[in-house]
Amino acid sequence: MLSITPHGKVTLQDVAAKAGVSISTASRCLTRAVGVSKSSETRVLSAVESLGYRYNPLLGEVMRSTRRGAPNHHLGTLAYITPYDDVQEWRDTPTLCRHWSAARDQAALFGFGVTEFAMTSRGMTGRRLGEILKARGITGILLAAFPKDPFELVLPWEHFATVPVGHMVQDPQLDCVVSDHTQAVLLAGRVLATQGYRRIGLAIESYQNSITNHGWANGYAALPAENSAVAAIPPFLPEKLAPGAFVAWVRAHRVDCVLTLSTFRNQPNRMREWLAEAGMNCPRDIGLVSLDVTPATGTWAGIDQNSDEIGKAAVDLVLSKVRAGERGIPKVRRSLLVHCQWREGNTVRAVAGEKACA
Repeated sequence: MLSITPHGKVTLQDVAAKAGVSISTASRCLTRAVGVSKSSETRVLSAVESLGYRYNPLLGEVMRSTRRGAPNHHLGTLAYITPYDDVQEWRDTPTLCRHWSAARDQAALFGFGVTEFAMTSRGMTGRRLGEILKARGITGILLAAFPKDPFELVLPWEHFATVPVGHMVQDPQLDCVVSDHTQAVLLAGRVLATQGYRRIGLAIESYQNSITNHGWANGYAALPAENSAVAAIPPFLPEKLAPGAFVAWVRAHRVDCVLTLSTFRNQPNRMREWLAEAGMNCPRDIGLVSLDVTPATGTWAGIDQNSDEIGKAAVDLVLSKVRAGERGIPKVRRSLLVHCQWREGNTVRAVAGEKACA
């Protein structure tokens, strides 16, 4: 349910209470709805003035459309900034594509469009992009997940409400919506432990751990502390995964189940093939678990990060900032964590039921 967002701590409920009317009546008075008595309108406006409540007409328009049952008019555009030269490069990554699709659908519910801007396109700079966005009247920005290579994004932040989608930017420290990566690993560990796995290993490329603020490795390090039956095995975090080194790590530490990811550098995970070539059958001899199961992952067992919900929540957060007039880098970063779920698959021994993060 939409609500009118004030500046400060005064709420519409406060206004309604002071005016002696219901919240719905207070809202209708502020939107000049037909059928509201003059006396009610006068009391509500007086309460607004005395309490210092500031009404947002943009959101009021959305509410009027919602009450009429009419489709929302186009109220604005959100920028979706991607640090990729090629659009297809990130859209071939299932998780990033789910963020994008969900964000577009959620924004449309509120009368907003979403337009992509490639930060690394030829001749583009942060200053130039900022001028383009201001010229188009865009005040809300969604930042797509960063690629594997170092990437520095500089924008005139003071003009925009900005939310990274699915990742945490270290500089500047922006409000963000991310998967709870640490809890995702712990959930996978709990499920696998109930199936008798004791030598669980983590094998991903180092950049994939870095972009989660080391969330994967932190969760993995906590597994033995949470379950003493689970062995402490050093994670395998190479710059680039290769079959020989991977198989050698599996054998050296007698790994019985590998926690990994569905894709590497936009290519499908081939660990099942690498293990088969080394004489190990999955799941008979060793289990494989993806920490980012998606519809494109096929029959892998693992963690669904609920990437659709991340995209939706990012839109909700950036629109709340736009409505509240919040621009620039916040004094204190707020991180909204989206919890995950276990999904069954044929890459581990049979698991009964699905479990959600606690």
